[in-house]
This record gives sequence, C-alpha cells and structure tokens, in this order.
Amino acid sequence: MRRLFALALLFFAIHADAGGIVVNDASARTTAPGQENATVQLSITSKKEGRVVRITSSIADSVEIHSMMHVNSMMKMRALEFLPLPAGQTVKLGSGGTHVMLISIKNQLKAGDSVPLSISVEFADKSKETISVNAEVKSLTGSHGEHEHH
Repeated sequence: MRRLFALALLFFAIHADAGGIVVNDASARTTAPGQENATVQLSITSKKEGRVVRITSSIADSVEIHSMMHVNSMMKMRALEFLPLPAGQTVKLGSGGTHVMLISIKNQLKAGDSVPLSISVEFADKSKETISVNAEVKSLTGSHGEHEHH
C-alpha cells in the first residue's frame, strides 16, 4: 500500500492537469546549506492562449520567472512580469534559459523533498485558472551516476 501511495505521489509530482493547463516534469535540485535561492524546471502546456501571471510557493518568500539574455557579451538574468503560453504549445522552463526562481527559500532542499507551487494563468478571454503542482527535489547528480549540467 505504501508503494502504491509513493507511486501516486511521484505521478502528481511530475504531472498536473487542471482543465486547460498541463504541467509535466516539475523538479528542483538539491541546495547547499545556507543557499538562499533555488530553481525549478517544468514544462507547461495550455489548451488556449494565456500567460502565467503569478507563481507562489510556501517554501520561498517569493517566486519569479527569469529569462537569460546576452547583453554586451555577458549573460544577464531578468525577471519577467509574465510568461506567454501559446495555445497548444509546450513551454519548457529549465536551467540555462527561462526558469522559475525560488527567492529566499526557508529551508535547504534535500533529495526526495517536494516543492509546492501554485501557478496562476490568465487566458486571452480574461478568465483565470490556478493549478497546484509539487516539484520533486532531485540530487545534483542524476540517477545511475549521470551528471546534470547547470
């Protein structure tokens, strides 16, 4: 019974569907003691045109969507006010590009922990939807000894 429950939790950690929004592969990496910020990777698909207007988490003081861009031969990170969601297209958020940033995390993230996220989407017709997602915290080293690059 415990194994079934654990499998169900894992499924919901990597896949969430609320009506027109589907979130897959939500994960975060472990953090070092004293580390203040962390990133979350995920894929989000909306059946209709919309935009992510807010993300919150009980484990961080604030959550921002950041993009990376080249400015004068330097990589710069900047916060986005919203994230466009084209209808029917999957938007991937991950390291090295656009990503979710947890600001001032309250505790160290350890492998096996879960990061609760509440993702609010506003659609082109001005309707709104919020989906709850649990991102699984994974070790900095991938399974079977593979190394995940930042």
